[in-house]
Amino acid sequence: MLANHLTYLIEAQEPADLRRLAEHLPFEWIERAVQATGTASIRRRRLPAEQVVWLVIALAMYRHWSISEVLDSLDLALPNEAAPFVSKSAAAQARQRVGEAPMAWLFEQTARAWTTQDAAHHAFKGLSLWALDGTTLRTPDSAANREHFGAQGYASGKVASYPQVRAVTLTAIPTHLIADINFGRYDTNEMVYAKSLLAQIPEDSLTVFDKGFLAAEILCGLTMNARNRHFLIPAKANTCWEVVSGSADDAMVRMRVSPQARQK
Repeated sequence: MLANHLTYLIEAQEPADLRRLAEHLPFEWIERAVQATGTASIRRRRLPAEQVVWLVIALAMYRHWSISEVLDSLDLALPNEAAPFVSKSAAAQARQRVGEAPMAWLFEQTARAWTTQDAAHHAFKGLSLWALDGTTLRTPDSAANREHFGAQGYASGKVASYPQVRAVTLTAIPTHLIADINFGRYDTNEMVYAKSLLAQIPEDSLTVFDKGFLAAEILCGLTMNARNRHFLIPAKANTCWEVVSGSADDAMVRMRVSPQARQK
């Protein structure tokens, strides 16, 4: 029966082991993350800042586990005979104490290192390959999240059941690694988030855009502010251009850009 198959599948899975992740995420980076952000633990705790960072990473990887299960299965808490168990409240307080700064630092470090090392290997005609696209994410339903992020409103006057975040990501196409992300309120146009990511796109690159980004402020910002940055984007039905050379299937075209758009 289905239950038997599911039980077999669960039992056949390899046990959780962060050592495999540590092969790509050196412990030195974890130490630098907490030191650079001023969150290193001064007094010895069962959950020092470095272990809390590993805990947050593990909770994202093993989302079906509780905090206690992650702590016990991965042996993240330092040994202490006087207090053999770490309570849920202690783990929650440890996460609040460390905050988001080390995770942000670690994200930037890993994104820069991993995407750089893979870009040259997967280059297309000497160009690194990227995609810039928008998305929305749901957050836990709380008054603070609704006030900070907002949510989608409908013509009927109803509001979405959960607060929502609008985000734009810069992703390495060959590996699907996120190189950078900008996010914030749901009611902010994704063009605003996209513009701040253009500076992170390297030279000698080809970036794929959704047609929603077919705007002079985005495409001119990409091509005019760095060397040899190209783009690939679908045309809208009402897009107008002048054919300079080539054929109907493969042509070089010129598109008019208004003075107002150039100023943006």
